[in-house]
Amino acid sequence: MFDQRTSGRRLVRWKAAVIPLNEPDRVIQGQATEVAQKGISLFCKEQLFPHITYKIILQIPDAMHISVSYVDVQGKPIYSSLVGSMGEFRTGMRITDPSNEYRTKIDQLLRGIG
Repeated sequence: MFDQRTSGRRLVRWKAAVIPLNEPDRVIQGQATEVAQKGISLFCKEQLFPHITYKIILQIPDAMHISVSYVDVQGKPIYSSLVGSMGEFRTGMRITDPSNEYRTKIDQLLRGIG
């Protein structure tokens, strides 16, 4: 994470697939934004619930190369808006490499998102 106040960078928004661990075949579309020094702010098509652990796969394009990287994050939301479109995840989440199965899922899900 970076501190936007001192970095001079704009907020970055990544495509994201959000998978509830209690329903591993269900994938929710989302977009993630960095929150300076705090975590990730996630905008989703569906409401996220704080008692459920989610797997979040971020699709991060590399501006220097024509390639896409994936970050697989696992955690619980600490905040979910009343309209069910935003959740914030704190740092301290486990970061791992996503499996090929989830890479395929996120590619299929996010192919049409701008």
